[in-house]
Amino acid sequence: MDMGARGINRRGLIIACAAVLAAILSGCSRGPESNAQAYVDDLKLYNYPACYDLLSQQDKIDRTLDQFLAEIPLAPVVNRDWFKAIVQATTFEVGSVKTLGPDKAVVEVKVTRPDLPLWERTIDAETGPNQDASSLAQKSLTEGTFPKLSYEDDIAMVKQPTGWKIFVDFPAREAIFKEHAEAVKAYHDHDYDKAIALYQQILQDLDKEQATGNEGLKFIYQRELNDIQNVKNQMADAKAYVSNLKLANVDMKMAASGVPAIFGTVTNGGDKPVDEVVCTVSYYEGKGKRRKMVYSEDHTIVATPLEFINFDRPVLPFIPGETRKFGFKLNAPVQIQQKAKPDLEVTGVAFTQSKAPLPKPQPTPAPEASPSPAAAASPSAAKPKP
Repeated sequence: MDMGARGINRRGLIIACAAVLAAILSGCSRGPESNAQAYVDDLKLYNYPACYDLLSQQDKIDRTLDQFLAEIPLAPVVNRDWFKAIVQATTFEVGSVKTLGPDKAVVEVKVTRPDLPLWERTIDAETGPNQDASSLAQKSLTEGTFPKLSYEDDIAMVKQPTGWKIFVDFPAREAIFKEHAEAVKAYHDHDYDKAIALYQQILQDLDKEQATGNEGLKFIYQRELNDIQNVKNQMADAKAYVSNLKLANVDMKMAASGVPAIFGTVTNGGDKPVDEVVCTVSYYEGKGKRRKMVYSEDHTIVATPLEFINFDRPVLPFIPGETRKFGFKLNAPVQIQQKAKPDLEVTGVAFTQSKAPLPKPQPTPAPEASPSPAAAASPSAAKPKP
């Protein structure tokens, strides 16, 4: 090789190295706002590896890429079937940067996306007997006719040797999700005081640190808390409304699993939609003045989710004039069931808080309730036959 060729190769190598160095320096010099914008852009493009690369080193230690895909910050908490469609229907507007020190900053971002619980209830209410809710939901996403929800969220940033990175704190986020599941369970157990206390603790925990997505979670959970507080405040009216819930065709028989169960129908004879209906089975021994209750158990025969459940089943309130079947397995000890007589009554309701349109009344179900595992998951009633 002659000297001229060597000179050309050397100059080419220098230019290539300079280009690589410039790219590295450019990446390191990008500010928190630029990397926050890059994260939401990559999320919209479904470029999840690029999103993962923008995480802080600690977050990468806490989660592998595969684990990250199951809990992507700022993304909707939905299953895989709906994830891409809802992300595509979501907009992120990156705003101003708030500096918290030489190596910490928070980038504001306005999120506008489908109001998932309202959207699900609205679609389910509009779905006819020969229509598929998922297809109608997909159509509404395509046409942009879904109800929208806007709120302010934050992207927390930390400065590291490789540049500004996104800080999530996955262990703390996981703990929040577990607390939330416990709070929702307390609501469905009708322990409203416990549910409210848990939600309030969650909001306090989300305030303990600046982490990506915390502000958005606070907004969503505050809405759920408001609904539960309304349910609690309406307890006196709900207690009075119980007399409007009429039980019929109540019968005790064996469930498909071979255990005693109670089946029947319940009708909402009032003028309000309800999300929860609770009944109590009370067991009595003796007659007349010697008659006494020896055991009782509560069952929820209508349970409507607070949160979005991915169209896994219809999310519909129990509307005025509607009749539903119910069935539940009995929990009383065998000796109680053998010696005592059960009475069944509706003892509690929770009024619907959603602003979704109410579904159209459906035909009344046949009076016979088939004892099956599915039916044995729900409850309600009067005096069952022994």
